[in-house]
Amino acid sequence: MRRVTFDHLADAKRVIAWVHEHGHEYGADPSTLIVTGGSAGAHLSMVAAQSQNEPDLQPGFEEADTSVVAAVPIYGVYDWTNRDGTGRADMGPMVGKLVFKKRIEDAPEVWDHASPMSWVGPDAPPMFMLHGTNDTLVPVEQARAFVSMLRAESKNTVAYAELPGAQHAFELFDSPRSFAATAAVTRFLDAIRAREGHTVDV
Repeated sequence: MRRVTFDHLADAKRVIAWVHEHGHEYGADPSTLIVTGGSAGAHLSMVAAQSQNEPDLQPGFEEADTSVVAAVPIYGVYDWTNRDGTGRADMGPMVGKLVFKKRIEDAPEVWDHASPMSWVGPDAPPMFMLHGTNDTLVPVEQARAFVSMLRAESKNTVAYAELPGAQHAFELFDSPRSFAATAAVTRFLDAIRAREGHTVDV
């Protein structure tokens, strides 16, 4: 079945393709391209990571390389359809108006294809997800459900850190919690680089 594309994902994939093609000109290493983001950015990074090189989602640049070696989503939205009751149904009208420009009743396939849960499969790259237990914007139960789905399907590492007491956007301010999260992500990324054959500073 043909996947439904949406502009913000196509834009993210264009950036990934550009880095693959031109990153070396600016000192970047496209061979270890990793995507990350918080909240909506985490959602976007997860769809991009799980739909690498999917031509239907790359209109006008179908043959471009949009692969990544890992993803680090932080307090992400992993399902727009609330398929298992772990999301916030009250956010639907706002998301329909501002994000998809369509109500879920009118375009369920768009909402489904934009959900990282719909892309779970064996070829997902290594993941490290972080989420706070007190997140009132994206309930932690959604992260737990998504992690369980990925661990059941993916052939690669699915790491998960749940931060007790942490709210949405917990890492925006310096705190022992944000320092610990940064250190954990750094260790994960070092492991990815080492796996890809790169020297890691210790």
